[in-house]
Amino acid sequence: MPQIEDRALSITDVDDLPPTVLQRLMHLERCLFWRGELQRADLIEAFGINPIQAAKDFRIYMERFPDNMEYNKSRRRYLPLPGFAPKLIEPKTLDEFINMDSPLVPVATWPLPNRRATPLVLQAMVAAVRERRRIEVQYQSMSGEKPTWRWLSPHAFASDGERWHVRAYCHTRNEFLDFVLGRILATRHIKSSDIDPSEDEDWITIVNVRVAPNPDLTTEKRQAIALEYDLPAKSLEATLELRKAMLFYVKAKFDPDAKDVPAARQLSVDPIN
Repeated sequence: MPQIEDRALSITDVDDLPPTVLQRLMHLERCLFWRGELQRADLIEAFGINPIQAAKDFRIYMERFPDNMEYNKSRRRYLPLPGFAPKLIEPKTLDEFINMDSPLVPVATWPLPNRRATPLVLQAMVAAVRERRRIEVQYQSMSGEKPTWRWLSPHAFASDGERWHVRAYCHTRNEFLDFVLGRILATRHIKSSDIDPSEDEDWITIVNVRVAPNPDLTTEKRQAIALEYDLPAKSLEATLELRKAMLFYVKAKFDPDAKDVPAARQLSVDPIN
């Protein structure tokens, strides 16, 4: 089993190498960690390099980290040594390995549809933000029965981890609001905007929130939640900074109203200021 605890990354051991070489060495290490083996073809196919360069990359890695990898002649593979410990990567989530196929490590993902915006809408909105323009959009709100056209002065984008929003001044409601990019069905006219983004108080205001396991859970469960979210072992809580406009989404995701079911409300999210 790879040991990754209580170690320091060894980027300084390769800081004399070109970024492209370092990128390939990091991929090499991901293969060792995830697949438990690799060949030169793994680098050749992933980066489009020639066999000579791939061989040089393997030699560089073995020279700098001699206790991590060896070549197994019978299997014709490079294998991690028993004391293998990643030096260039710091595995903390499976996300970075999700696209690395391994017959020995099956992975399944949630079959949820992607939340997306059409390329034309996305291009128009990015241009409007970049150029500080007012843009007319056709938007399907959840409070209205049919999509309506409205003028927006967008100035930023934000993600709640599941979908992207555009932060904009709505000239229909005369206030700054969030608009889900995927619900913008079309755009048409653009013109200059006199809206100053610095007037969006909820966007420019940074708030501190205290995040901790739900106090209604047992001590053992609270400790498990703290470990899962990488919270300090002693205090079991952390203070996060975020824009006030994003507080609603953080609380909706981690601190739902199902207070009668502690397991469904694993984290407590409380604004400090």
